[in-house]
Amino acid sequence: MKVRRTVRAAATVAAAALLIACGFTRSPQPQSRPGPQNPAPAPATTSAAPPAPARTTNAVRSGTLSTRTTAGTRDRVSCSDIQTEIRLVASNGPVAWTARVVDRWTSTSVGNPVSSVSVSPSSGTLADGASVVARIRGTYPASKQRFWVLFEYETNAGSPSAVLDVSC
Repeated sequence: MKVRRTVRAAATVAAAALLIACGFTRSPQPQSRPGPQNPAPAPATTSAAPPAPARTTNAVRSGTLSTRTTAGTRDRVSCSDIQTEIRLVASNGPVAWTARVVDRWTSTSVGNPVSSVSVSPSSGTLADGASVVARIRGTYPASKQRFWVLFEYETNAGSPSAVLDVSC
């Protein structure tokens, strides 16, 4: 008997919520709803200009950037003579990317730029399926022991990064 009351009470609450969501209330005053809005008519034209092309509502799709090691990839280098590389690969669409080197990185925090380490090329655009080898060269204070190379790119969901963590 208690189960039947609980089910009945739950059904009553669900029905009331549905009625409220649809705009039905106990209010004795009629609720007015705005009627359909008609746009103003377009002015008549006398020129015989061709119609404008139709616009698509599809957003431009941007791809994903990932890294692949090469024979020259080193995640542990000599800080006095940094020489490493990484292959960047675009997938699921084209990718415009920019590289930067920083002294600290977490998924929520980016450190200071490191000017003594360079990336070549430092930016570019890759077509879907295309790749490029980015070469990292320079020097870095051995006392710091670690730096990160961020390959940043834009997507419809934000600005992710492909990251290379380098130690010396």
